[in-house]
Amino acid sequence: MNISTYIAKRFLLGERGVGASRFTGLIAIAGMAVGCFALILSIAVLNGFEKKVTAKIRGFEGDLRVSGASLDFIDIQKQLDEEQSVLSYMPFMERKGLVIGDGNILRIATLKAVDMNKTSSFYQLGLNEIELNPSDFPVIIGQLLASRLNLVVGDYVKLMSPVDHPSRFGLPRKVQVKVVGVFQGNVLDYDDRLVFVPLSVGKFLFTRKKGLDGVDIRLTAETEINMAREWLLNKFPHMTIESWENIHEGLFQAMRMERIGAIAVLSLIILVASFNLTSTLVLVTVQKIREIGILRAVGATTGTIRSILIKQGFMIGGIGAAVGLGLSFLVVIVQVNFGLLRLPEDIYFMKNLPMILTVKDVILVPFIAIILISISSGLAAQRAVLIQPKDAIYMEK
Repeated sequence: MNISTYIAKRFLLGERGVGASRFTGLIAIAGMAVGCFALILSIAVLNGFEKKVTAKIRGFEGDLRVSGASLDFIDIQKQLDEEQSVLSYMPFMERKGLVIGDGNILRIATLKAVDMNKTSSFYQLGLNEIELNPSDFPVIIGQLLASRLNLVVGDYVKLMSPVDHPSRFGLPRKVQVKVVGVFQGNVLDYDDRLVFVPLSVGKFLFTRKKGLDGVDIRLTAETEINMAREWLLNKFPHMTIESWENIHEGLFQAMRMERIGAIAVLSLIILVASFNLTSTLVLVTVQKIREIGILRAVGATTGTIRSILIKQGFMIGGIGAAVGLGLSFLVVIVQVNFGLLRLPEDIYFMKNLPMILTVKDVILVPFIAIILISISSGLAAQRAVLIQPKDAIYMEK
């Protein structure tokens, strides 16, 4: 065993004059453990919610979207049919419109005209089998919108697109449709603003549109979205190719900033524990002033003294960090496998508190702890190396 490591352990575990330093050392260990524990759990929860939100958004948007003013669906369809990475696709028309319920209750919503026969399979709406009768013009609406209009499955409602006014006189076209499904997304405002309507209804209402607005594309599970996007850009350079993340860029930037903010704030707990670690090491230095003086007198270099204090700091801080990380990993594993921490389903769109850890997160937290422990130990060691043998004798007296 290295001499500096042996002495560091003796200073940490020795019996003489360690009362106060042992107590502050335990406080430093507890603080470091709490900081690492809180940081890991916070990151895991943020990752879990981000994954759930991402899955919901991808369920409503698809993986990629092709759009543009001069969209040629026949050409796009041919290319997509030949590409193995494309699982399915959905052409659509989209327009803000009015939904008119009983008693002329009006709500503004996004009318998305799609192939209703493929809606349940392409978009992840969480609906069972839907009975489609083309003569009824079937539509699927969000739960919140249905609640505002007092609608249930089987009710009839009217749709209108005021933007597509035919001329200066008269009213825009209006069509009566039947509610055949009510979805519950619980993410963003899909439940309150989105209505899926048949393409035939879209073509009837959106008189000012000359064709489709875009094509939603769903890729196979193993396909890299960025690679597929580059392929589409090469095939259709004049079109706009967006991923689900591009479409909701503001939301995901906010989530990333929230993650960075949480890491920065919770790292302050580790920082406070590091301050306590510094005071513990300084107290050890004062209590062991005679021993340090003897070491200097028999030829110990400043590097050896510095190494002793730094190693002692890593022993104290490392124990705390290891305890905190171990407990947090245990909590994450238990939650992932057993879901003991529950969430109210009427508020969230999930039953259990989601927790996900990545390799990057597992590396990040110990890295933060190591950096702060290194700084704290270095500051305390700098105080110890200033002690000279003669100063130790006077101070011991």
